[in-house]
Amino acid sequence: MVELLRVLRIRRKIIIGTAVAIVALVTAVVMQLTPLYTATAVVLLDQRKNSADTTDSALSELPSDQPTMQNQVQILTSMKLMNRVVDKLHLDQDPAFNPKPGLLGDISQSIQSFFAQKVQPALAPYLGQLPWFKGGAASDGETHAARNDAGSAKNAIAHRLLSHLTVSPVGVSTTLNVSYKSPDPYRSALVANGIADAYVEDQLEAKFEANQKATQWLSRRIQDLSKQAENADAAVQRYKATHHINTPVNGMSVVDQQLRDVNSQLVIAKADLAEKQANYNSLMALQSAGKAANASQVLSSPLIATLRAQESDLNRQLADISSRYLPSHPKIQDLQAQKENLEGKINEEIQRIVESIRNAVGIASAHVGSLEQSLARLEGQGAGQDQSSVQLTALQSAATSTRSMYEAFLGRLSQTQDRNGIQAPDARVISSAEVPDSPSFPKKGLSVALSIPAGLLLGIMLAFLAERLDSGFRTIADVEAMIGLPVMATVPEVSAAGGQTLRAADIVIDKPMSSFAEAIRGLQLGLILSDVDRPAKVVLVTSSVPAEGKTTVAVSLARIAASGGLRTVLLDCDLRRASGGKALSAQFSKSIVDVLTGAAPLEKCLVKDEKSGAFTLPSVNTPGNPGDLLSSQIMQKIVARLREKFDFIVIDSPPVLPVNDAKILSRLADTVLFVVRWEKTPREAVLSSVRALRDVRANISGIAMTRADNERFRHYSYGYQDYKEYSRYHLE
Repeated sequence: MVELLRVLRIRRKIIIGTAVAIVALVTAVVMQLTPLYTATAVVLLDQRKNSADTTDSALSELPSDQPTMQNQVQILTSMKLMNRVVDKLHLDQDPAFNPKPGLLGDISQSIQSFFAQKVQPALAPYLGQLPWFKGGAASDGETHAARNDAGSAKNAIAHRLLSHLTVSPVGVSTTLNVSYKSPDPYRSALVANGIADAYVEDQLEAKFEANQKATQWLSRRIQDLSKQAENADAAVQRYKATHHINTPVNGMSVVDQQLRDVNSQLVIAKADLAEKQANYNSLMALQSAGKAANASQVLSSPLIATLRAQESDLNRQLADISSRYLPSHPKIQDLQAQKENLEGKINEEIQRIVESIRNAVGIASAHVGSLEQSLARLEGQGAGQDQSSVQLTALQSAATSTRSMYEAFLGRLSQTQDRNGIQAPDARVISSAEVPDSPSFPKKGLSVALSIPAGLLLGIMLAFLAERLDSGFRTIADVEAMIGLPVMATVPEVSAAGGQTLRAADIVIDKPMSSFAEAIRGLQLGLILSDVDRPAKVVLVTSSVPAEGKTTVAVSLARIAASGGLRTVLLDCDLRRASGGKALSAQFSKSIVDVLTGAAPLEKCLVKDEKSGAFTLPSVNTPGNPGDLLSSQIMQKIVARLREKFDFIVIDSPPVLPVNDAKILSRLADTVLFVVRWEKTPREAVLSSVRALRDVRANISGIAMTRADNERFRHYSYGYQDYKEYSRYHLE
């Protein structure tokens, strides 16, 4: 989170600038866009049926499922419906949809009109005999071409309508929004209403056309069925006449009527036989078990009931006398005899009932057999008539079926014809489009408002992208962790008009209390403390690539040392691109090249800086062999003599990566001060340069980070404290 806030604050210029640019761009674009007005008509797919019409139509009612709604959207956006709207609203005559041709078109039309009115009639008498020339009248090809052009123009207008039309379902309802966009608010409402009305009319016409087609088909089908019914009836009559078949009024022959009657009697007789047989079987089962007296037929007999009553009375008398007399008494013996006589009569009556039921079963069985014989005889008589009746029945069935179909189709035709007069569309307009009073596009306020967060978001993305793309070092910790060398000081960037190097070299003298001068003092202190026992006397200042500020550091370091009382000399050993002497603003005619070539003595080539008192051995012209001169014995002698005469020697060398001069000069120096431009020098370049110096055993005392943005550097290194808190200690 802290890193995020740091990036946002440091890169705030990118973020704010991007946001301002996006807002300005969106504002400019929005102001240039042509405003469009949207008018919307609402169409309802009505599922209610007309109560006056209860018959089915040829075209069924529209369902309200999602696929059907999408189908209606396709109909509303079809070319057929658009062409209908073009014709209805006469859009082909509207300049907004059919603009007039430009200047070239007007000239072409004038030429064609002149040729048709003047030239063609004049040439007609002479060219009339030619087969390809038609005087005065357009040829069939021209007429066809004109029709094609008119159709193409109409289709173009229809496509233009579709490009500004939007049809969308409203939620889960059965309503559709028909919206049209146009620069003219009145035209947008006119077209939206025209499309909605054309859709409703198209629905009605579709139903009418379907019913018309159904009526025509039904009429043809009825004619065919009428002929088929007549032919079927005639075939039935011919067959009857051929086979001498006379059908009674009720449609049945005498044999068939007898068969029906005998069948009915046989069914009744069999049922009666089954009932009697069941009663007989039940009585026989009770008789076998000795319980025949309990049978329902016995119990229902009046005689049995009388005898049972008499038996009951005898039993009562016998019981009364038995209590007073012995069993051998004559009265008891008489009553016993009467009782046995009654029991015999009861048994005889039971046997008579059993025989009566057995006889009834036999009579019923004989009746059933008689009826079956009669049925068999009648079936034999009717077998001869089956051959003819089967074919007659088939002919009659075919005639009946054909006539039924004829009557059904006739009723359907009547219903369809009646429905044509009361057709109602499945859709209706429930809300007509009104003239909009404000444009729907562009939403200027909303667009500008949305561009602000969009611009800020894009700015933040660019800020993080810039942060990631920076391949240089931003903090001291990054440098020390990757290179393994201490950072002695961070030299701030100096902003001024004119030459950057010249102005920076003067700051340590003109503004000794500035942050730049303080950073150079930090470099001097770091070099002194790098080896307290053996202080460095000869310091080589180099860098990885050009434009990192090494010359500015070398000149400023020499001036600071000279201002501190040290006898200091600056050697401008960048023989390929001399700038050290120029940085001191000194006037000179001799250079270090003259000393190296023996053209002039060392003392004659030293130039004193008037501002600081430091001396410089400048470089003027570029020799053909700078590497050989710097590695020569004369160069070693020059440095040895300067060691004797000066307290502090600063060598300004070329960068490490382009040439080998810095590696050669590092052998003459006590230590090397390596310059790295803050946030700009690629890390790979720094690592390669340090590795190259270490390969030649150069003593690198530390790193000087140069041209740093003071505010951003302190934010990266120390946090979010305001830069003013630090600047109170400096006088810029």
